Amino acid sequence: MAVSRLGINYTCNLATGLAMEQMFQATSDVVDRKMREVWNKSTEIAGICHVLCKHYTRLLPDQASLAGLVHQIGVLPILTYAEEHSELLADSISLNHVIEQIHPIIGDKILRTWEFPELISMVPAQYLDFTRDSAKVDYVDIVQVATLQSYVGSEHPYTQLDWSQIPAFRKLGLDPSQNLNDDEDLSAAMEAAMGMLQ
Repeated sequence: MAVSRLGINYTCNLATGLAMEQMFQATSDVVDRKMREVWNKSTEIAGICHVLCKHYTRLLPDQASLAGLVHQIGVLPILTYAEEHSELLADSISLNHVIEQIHPIIGDKILRTWEFPELISMVPAQYLDFTRDSAKVDYVDIVQVATLQSYVGSEHPYTQLDWSQIPAFRKLGLDPSQNLNDDEDLSAAMEAAMGMLQ
């Protein structure tokens, strides 16, 4: 009954999400905390992606959710490596720098190895390129805007960027100064989408 209500594609993505959640297991507290942080951010962004896609594009919302769910998958092998190398684990600044620099490359390679669709595979390597301007809106744009929206109201460096210069907002037809949480319907839809992944 759940499959018929959610649809086969969303159910497949949910299964992928559950499988990924199982991958976010660690033996050390530091790595466990970092994996939970990445997983929580990924499910938050997946929920925002679902709503952005449904309301602002003609792309598939379930694929947008999947893109949001896997956009940071490259962090997992880095944390697994760090768990086995205590000197990296003990230096959180270096660990965060390594993650920031190479998770997009590793994520791209993982998704291509797993033969994810090209439109999803390209997300990890491109979602942080805020100057990227493809010919038409795609899942990278959705994940990019969802990532930025997820930091609204925080002190994160992304909130200091000039969002009016980021092409993804224009392609989605979104006002960069608009906080999606201010729209009660969108906010409720995002909460519901995130809830299904947690």
